[in-house]
Amino acid sequence: MIPPLLAISPAARDLPRWVARRLRQENLCAPEDRVLVAVSGGPDSVALLHLLHRLRPEMPLNLGVAHFDHGLRGRESREEAEFVAALAQKLSLPCHLGQGDTRDLAGREKLSLQMAARRLRLNFLKDACRSHGYQKLALGHTADDQVELFFLRLLRGAGPEGLAGMPPATPEGLLRPLLAVGKEVILAWLEQESLSYCRDSSNLKRDYLRNRVRLDLLPHLREYNPRIKEAVWRAQALLQEEGRLVAPEAARAWAEVVETAAPDFYRLHLAGFFQLPGTLRKLVVRRALHQVLEDYPLSAVQVDAVLDLARGGKSGGQIPLGTCIVARAGRELHILRRLPPPSRESGLLPSCPGRFETGGWSWRLDSGPCISKASRPREAQIAWMDLDRVHFPLEVRYFQPGDRFRPAGAAGSRKLQDFLVDRKIPRWLRPYIPLVLSRGEIIWVAGLSLAEEVKLTAGSRNLLELEISSAGVGTGRIWEMLQACRKSIT
Repeated sequence: MIPPLLAISPAARDLPRWVARRLRQENLCAPEDRVLVAVSGGPDSVALLHLLHRLRPEMPLNLGVAHFDHGLRGRESREEAEFVAALAQKLSLPCHLGQGDTRDLAGREKLSLQMAARRLRLNFLKDACRSHGYQKLALGHTADDQVELFFLRLLRGAGPEGLAGMPPATPEGLLRPLLAVGKEVILAWLEQESLSYCRDSSNLKRDYLRNRVRLDLLPHLREYNPRIKEAVWRAQALLQEEGRLVAPEAARAWAEVVETAAPDFYRLHLAGFFQLPGTLRKLVVRRALHQVLEDYPLSAVQVDAVLDLARGGKSGGQIPLGTCIVARAGRELHILRRLPPPSRESGLLPSCPGRFETGGWSWRLDSGPCISKASRPREAQIAWMDLDRVHFPLEVRYFQPGDRFRPAGAAGSRKLQDFLVDRKIPRWLRPYIPLVLSRGEIIWVAGLSLAEEVKLTAGSRNLLELEISSAGVGTGRIWEMLQACRKSIT
């Protein structure tokens, strides 16, 4: 373990050499890596950019600069963006600028301003990495940030994994080269090198809990232990070391009981899950949640609530956690990124042939003579019907209480809800499945089953081909999840 630099000393003045040693010993990056440096304009990220830039002769990195304007501080935010752009130009580095409406996102999704700002910023940074081929994303978090995070999570009731704080690197390519460097050291080095930076006025506002921890709690704790930062940092380092020891066992448990059903959709199989020791269960739950939530602060109480949902005997329960939903579905837990509210919009497919859009879905209708003996197509997004049994306009809508449906091959009609239960379509997904109706009767549960009344028979002469496809990101996710559930029973 490399000792942290938490206080100004003669050795701390040679910060570039210390950072180079850390990069090598921790294997944070390799020569020729393409590294995008997130620069807010504040002292930590500005120092990180200068340090990595100065290390290029001994560790040649292909650097880029990224800055995101959250739209919260007006002129001050614009000046920061201009400062970062000018700094990137001075260092002859590519600069990627982004901006977003944090208040709008917070209002729409009922998030705190800090959480909304963080999501917008991370999404922008990850998109910039993908779009421009950066392998690593370097962030300017310091030892002070790590210590503040410890107390924030302690106050929220986090467990050992949460108290361990941020890792210096992640498998996804996040780097934190300054995570063992104190703020005082960074400020002293910037002054020594006569390097300018921006000052964020919001860091002095006590509206935010993190600021109160920094400005009020930590100074008070120093009365009890003048080296409180070092004590906490070392405790976190030990927790991270213990976490690395159990990581292989947790990875094996994950592989046994968790299935990636679709992007941002994980299925936890409870039969195998309850064969695991209690500690591994908690680690698996935390890992599954963090696949969706990333580093959203989870408390021990929240993890226990998920375990209680898993232990419960009733299917259908849900727990919202930030941008994540945990839902009980039979003998599974489903963990997924929160979906928008289901659409209440209905629409019409007025004629055939034709192409129409309604409710975020695109529909294609075509017809022709029924010359094939095949009773159904291979693709789930296509339905073949007896055109002579269908009446236009067709209606497209979503599940309503009391809906009944006679699946193809069934002896009689039944409640649509019972049909979906039998097909193991989870309760959270059912309101999103589009239904096609003719004269008020359901003739197609899209992606799942045609109605007996309109299926092709030996006497069918004319065929209607109806195809559904996504017309937006939201419905694209719904279709992926529907097909993942459908495949689980085929």
